[in-house]
Amino acid sequence: MTVLWIVYAASYFIRTCYAAAIAPIVAEGHFSKGEIGLVGTAFFICYGAGQLISGLIGDKVNPFFMLIFGAATGGLCCFFMPLADSFPLMLSIWGANGLFQSMLWSPILRIYSETIDKSLIKKAILNVSLSLPIGTICAYFLSTFIIKYSGWQYVFISGGIVIILSAVLVVFVLFYSKKDLSAKPKSQLSDIKDNCDAQKGKQGVLSLAVLSGLFIIMLPSFLHGMMRDGITNWVPTMITELYGVSPSFSVFLTIVLPVFNAFGAYAVVPLYKKLGENEMRTAGVIAIFALIPLFLLLLKNRLSVYVIIILLALTTSVMYALNYLIISLVPVRFSKFSCTSSVSGILNSAAHIGCAVSSYGFGAVSERAGWNVVILIWIAAAFMTALFSFLSNIKWKRFIK
Repeated sequence: MTVLWIVYAASYFIRTCYAAAIAPIVAEGHFSKGEIGLVGTAFFICYGAGQLISGLIGDKVNPFFMLIFGAATGGLCCFFMPLADSFPLMLSIWGANGLFQSMLWSPILRIYSETIDKSLIKKAILNVSLSLPIGTICAYFLSTFIIKYSGWQYVFISGGIVIILSAVLVVFVLFYSKKDLSAKPKSQLSDIKDNCDAQKGKQGVLSLAVLSGLFIIMLPSFLHGMMRDGITNWVPTMITELYGVSPSFSVFLTIVLPVFNAFGAYAVVPLYKKLGENEMRTAGVIAIFALIPLFLLLLKNRLSVYVIIILLALTTSVMYALNYLIISLVPVRFSKFSCTSSVSGILNSAAHIGCAVSSYGFGAVSERAGWNVVILIWIAAAFMTALFSFLSNIKWKRFIK
C-alpha cells in the first residue's frame, strides 16, 4: 500500500507546482491573473468531469492500470507546460492534466476498501490522506529554490519527473510481486459481487444517493473544495501583493499551510469518535471552527505577514479535515453496495467544480474588488459548509445506522 501513498503524494506534488508557479508567471507580465485563474479552472473542470467518469468505470476496470496511465500521462503534460507560450495552449495542456489526474483517487480508494480489513480501513485512509499535505510541502519547498535559481518552467519539469517515477514504481511493484491486478482475490470478489447484485437489485446508486442524502452532501463537498484549493492556490499571490515580498519568498512562506494541513485530518479524529463516528455531523462542527481565523483575516492591515500565514493555515487545515471526512470516509460507507468508486467520483467531482470556480473566481474578484471581498466570500462559504453539513445529516444519520 506504500506505493499508492507515493502515487497520490506525487499527484499533489504536480498539482501544487502550478500554484507555486502562479506568482512568478504573473510577475513576468505575459499572462494576467484572470488568464492564470482560467488555466487553473480548466484543470479543475476537467478533473471534476474526469472524476465522474473514473468513478463510474473505476468499479469495473483494473484499478492499477488506471493508476499507471493517469500518472504517466499527467507527467507528460508537465513536460509540455514550459513550452506553452500562449494562453490557449497553456489552458489545453493543464486541462488535459486535470483529466489524467482524475484517474488516481477513485481506484486508490477502491483498492483500499477491497483489500484492507474493515476494522483498519479508516486508519489506512487517514494515513493515505497524509500524502496530500506531504506532496504539497515537497512541491512548495523545492519550488522555492527552483524558481529562485532556474525559473518557473523547471518547476513543472521536476513535477513531471516525480509522477512518472511513481508510475514506474507501480509497474515495478506489480511485476515484482506477480500479483493479480484486480484489487481482491477472485474468491472474495465473487462474494462481493454476489452480495452487491443482491443489494443493487433493491437499491441502485441513485436511490442510495437519495436515501443517504448524498445529493445534499455534494454541496459541502463543493464548498470545501472551493476553499481548500482556492486558498492554497492564491496564497502566494495574495502575500506578494499585500506585503510586497518576492514570489519565491511568498512560495516559501506558503509551506506553512500544508504543514498545518498534515495535522488537520488527524486532529479531527477524536471529535469524530466523540460524535459517534458520524461524518456529516462532525463536518458541520469543524466547519464552524474555520470562521474564527477567517474573521481575523479581515484585520490583515494590522497583522504581520507571518500571522496572516498562520490564520490561512488554520483555515486550510479545517478544509483538509473536511476532505478526510467527506471525500475519504463517506464513500467507504457504500462499500457494501460495491459502489465506493462511483460515490468517490461523485463527491470528488463536486469538490473540484468548487476548485474550478475558485481558481478563476478568487483571482478575478481580487483583481476587481480587492482581497477583502475574497475573504468575505471565504467566510460565507465556511458558514454554508456548516449549514449544509448539518442539513445532510438528517438523512445521513439514518443511513449509517
